[in-house]
Amino acid sequence: MPKQIASVCLLLLSLLSLGQTAVAGARQAGNVAIITIKGEITGGNSWDAVSPGLNSVHRRIQLAQRAGADAIVFEIDTPGGHALTALGICNEIKSSPIKNTIAWVHPSAYSAGAIIALACREIVVSDPATMGDAVPIRIDPAGGLHSVGEAERQKMLAPLLSELVDSARRNHYDEFLVQGIVSLGVELWLVENKESGDRLFINRAEYVTLFGEEPSDTAASITAAPPAPNAAGAQAAPVEKPPRAAKRGGRGWPRASQPIPTGEPDRVTPAAPGLERAARDSAAEEQEVPSVRPVLTSADQGKWKLIEHVSTGAGPLLFKSDQMLRYGLASGVVQNDEDLKKFLGAKHLVRLDQSWSEGLVVWLTWMPVQALLVVIFLLALFVEMTHPGVMLPGAIAFTALAALLAPPLIINLASWWVVAAIGSGILLIALEIFVIPGFGIPGVAGLMLLFGGLIGVFVPAGSFFPDSPQRQSDLLHGVVSLLLALATSGAGMYFIARNFKSLPFLGRLVLKDPTPEERGDDLLAAMGDSSGPVRRGMFGMTITPLRPAGRVELTDKSGARIIDVVAEIGYIPPGVRVRVVSVSDFRIGVELAPDDSGVASA
Repeated sequence: MPKQIASVCLLLLSLLSLGQTAVAGARQAGNVAIITIKGEITGGNSWDAVSPGLNSVHRRIQLAQRAGADAIVFEIDTPGGHALTALGICNEIKSSPIKNTIAWVHPSAYSAGAIIALACREIVVSDPATMGDAVPIRIDPAGGLHSVGEAERQKMLAPLLSELVDSARRNHYDEFLVQGIVSLGVELWLVENKESGDRLFINRAEYVTLFGEEPSDTAASITAAPPAPNAAGAQAAPVEKPPRAAKRGGRGWPRASQPIPTGEPDRVTPAAPGLERAARDSAAEEQEVPSVRPVLTSADQGKWKLIEHVSTGAGPLLFKSDQMLRYGLASGVVQNDEDLKKFLGAKHLVRLDQSWSEGLVVWLTWMPVQALLVVIFLLALFVEMTHPGVMLPGAIAFTALAALLAPPLIINLASWWVVAAIGSGILLIALEIFVIPGFGIPGVAGLMLLFGGLIGVFVPAGSFFPDSPQRQSDLLHGVVSLLLALATSGAGMYFIARNFKSLPFLGRLVLKDPTPEERGDDLLAAMGDSSGPVRRGMFGMTITPLRPAGRVELTDKSGARIIDVVAEIGYIPPGVRVRVVSVSDFRIGVELAPDDSGVASA
């Protein structure tokens, strides 16, 4: 008997211990991969143009899948970024064969970060944490942030609204609540069904339907972010810690593990008045999961009770960690990796951070860096073309061009026509300078091709909405950045041309008569004390190959001397007679002397 009692006690203790560490079946994961999304979410301008941020997340999801991860945690700490990149990342999350996805808002998920977080199966938060404010904004060429006009906002809103509603239906968030993150004018009240205890967010029209009167002017639980685009300065009003039953998965909120309803998706009901029908229809067409939100009628009067006034609609919604828990957006608080392992019941946890090469690509595709590379490329190209054969300026120009083109080409942010245009432009300009006298059609065509190719680097080809405000803003930003780079390059070229002789290193490239120390005793005896100017029509003998630059022993009435020259046309071998055909501050051009040339003229 005592043994049986002891066995029962041990069984009860085991069950109690198991209950304390039990993890919901849909959440349980032995092997967990953490994909970090930190800093600004960079991106391209079309679905075909894979952004650095999207490419990085895709690579790490594939790596987690190959490694056998049971769950992926997206640790998010971002001020936001490109909307199209965020939508692409959401698609990667939802289409991944690893369905156990968790967003860890640690500590902030503004704008695009909030859209990504809601795409995950569930959300956990650190304390403190902030999430929300994904209203479309416009970035001007000077880097300022501005709200957009109503017509522009409606056009940009449709794909964002479609994504958020889809996430709400898949992951059992309230559809009206998530719309408040991306839409303006979303005024919400929280009500609870008196019989079932289910909670629902309703707008003003539904409030009047349920309670038969206009809502009273009471303080809202959430102080919305200001309608200005920068959400970082917004503050949310403090609320009481939510009761355990109010958390997502408890009484009143749908459980994350409940099955997704099947059937034909219904229309999208806007939470805020004023949403154009085209935007509503566009969002509805993209839905694959039907809504489970009830349609409220006057017959529902008396069945619901008011809990609180949530939002005035004065700006986009911005949630703190306790509000996310209170309103069913978050499942729990996770402060560190150990808490995360306990939350998921994980044995192994591995972090998959962005690689250094991905970070380099992000940096090299940043417009200010691209503009700097353009300046370096054009200045180095100018020095090389005015002093061909020196090699170092040419190597610098090639390196800058490679750094400018390689990153966007690797990640599909640029097309191969960009390389062809820039290469053809450089070839035509070189042809104009070294082969064709004057400056005509090849030079103009070369400049146009070079300029067009550089625009293609700054503004990737293709667009989700070619005439969208975002696309136009990107185009304007790219053109302005390129024009500033060209203006800076032009000023730099003018400065170099005026001060070439006094600049370090570059002054050594200026053509000068050799000094006695440079000539040596033997050469000095042969050349005498000649120091006259080089003029057109003078003859000499090549002592090195001209490819196209090299050295020539020039002879005139006062004697002989060795100078640096450039072949005007083609390759000239050593040991042949040449004639000076052009003289400038930067170069002396020569060509093969005619067979019937007479004595060298002075």
